[in-house]
Amino acid sequence: MRFAQLVVGPAGTGKSTYCSFMEKHSQIAGAGRVCRVVNLDPAAEHFDYEPLADIRDLISVDDVLEAEDLHLGPNGALVYCWKYLLDNLEWL
Repeated sequence: MRFAQLVVGPAGTGKSTYCSFMEKHSQIAGAGRVCRVVNLDPAAEHFDYEPLADIRDLISVDDVLEAEDLHLGPNGALVYCWKYLLDNLEWL
């Protein structure tokens, strides 16, 4: 049986730390289970694990903030990235 967890929350609350722990735990005590992490946070800076898929490979907040023609702040850049992902779902 396959299952998934969707980990969401404000910045700095430990989402990446939790995912890192779960990945390590599944390797040690997973009884053959494989844990894969998909990053859908275009503003994430670094991980101590390699995500299976990472939205930053498609678009990142930094890409949007540096685009001179968009004139968006950090929140607008996040929304833009998620809309861009929705417009490019085949990437997943």
